[in-house]
Amino acid sequence: MVRGVKKALTAEAFGKFLRWLSPNDESAVQEYQFIRLRLVRYFVHKGCSDPDDLFDKTIDVVVGKIEGGGEYPNPAAFCFGVAKNIWRQDLRERSSAAATRVEQNMAFATRPELPVLEQELKCLERCMGELSSGDREIVSQYHWGQGRDKIETRKRLADGAGGVNALRIKMCRIRKELRLCVAGCMKQGAN
Repeated sequence: MVRGVKKALTAEAFGKFLRWLSPNDESAVQEYQFIRLRLVRYFVHKGCSDPDDLFDKTIDVVVGKIEGGGEYPNPAAFCFGVAKNIWRQDLRERSSAAATRVEQNMAFATRPELPVLEQELKCLERCMGELSSGDREIVSQYHWGQGRDKIETRKRLADGAGGVNALRIKMCRIRKELRLCVAGCMKQGAN
């Protein structure tokens, strides 16, 4: 909920707000329409999904301030100042909600249950054991080391395999074989 909004807008409070805009009823309505147009445009320009709702919240806050006895000599400027604060608060709430959704999605995507990980690791070990000794050696060397060591190891493997492309194709084939084997093993474990 927006800070400053404590209760529902009453007809009496809104009438007081209009009289604050102008003592003349017709001028007050025109001033209200002018302020509404400017603030809705402002919220649209800021990329708000529901500018009319933010305008309503702005008016609720302004009416509350006027009803509380506040004196503000420039109605348009005061309304615009409140609108900026409403926009900032809406932005914080949307950012917070988006960050929470991203964190929740990341938590679900990156943290499988521990028993599932353990089973997957056991399946991978079993499937690695089913590879030929040459393929098993290539996989372990291909993923060994970091930085410069890894680069040098892969160059040696590429020379032995008949070139970089030949090594990549071989690794692609082995990975596919391992993925299928692990998926089959996991399916058997789930049954």
